Amino acid sequence: MPLIEGTLILLKDKTTKKVEDIKINDELITFEIEGLENIQNIDILKDKELTQFNGEFKDSKIKNIWLDISDNIYTINNIISLDGSHYLFIKREDKYIWSKTEDCKEGDSLFKIDNSWEKITKIEILETKQNVYNVQMNKVYNYFANDYLVHNG
Repeated sequence: MPLIEGTLILLKDKTTKKVEDIKINDELITFEIEGLENIQNIDILKDKELTQFNGEFKDSKIKNIWLDISDNIYTINNIISLDGSHYLFIKREDKYIWSKTEDCKEGDSLFKIDNSWEKITKIEILETKQNVYNVQMNKVYNYFANDYLVHNG
């Protein structure tokens, strides 16, 4: 799922690298969500809802990275910018789900690396062609981008 250049990716050693600088086999901090373990297929994942949230921090290696072009970039809370097809882990009312960026709403909350939830207060859409990077993980299929939990879908 595509991230724009400059997005900071959290590595296992708790340092960050820009998405354009990460390499295959770099180890990232991930978060294994109880009830959503090891689901890489977005068609299955997008229909899963949890009413309770539990999980644990883990790590996983990058399996693949590739460059793509996006026509629509979404910026959330002036902090993270990504393609509308990227999946974010959100809390909406009393449910925990993976949601496409384009389906996120103000009032949803995003899961962060410090084990907190941040309410979405602003979503901006920029229609422009821009380079984006796709990251595929090896065993736990999510990672932290600009401190938010995203899926590699």
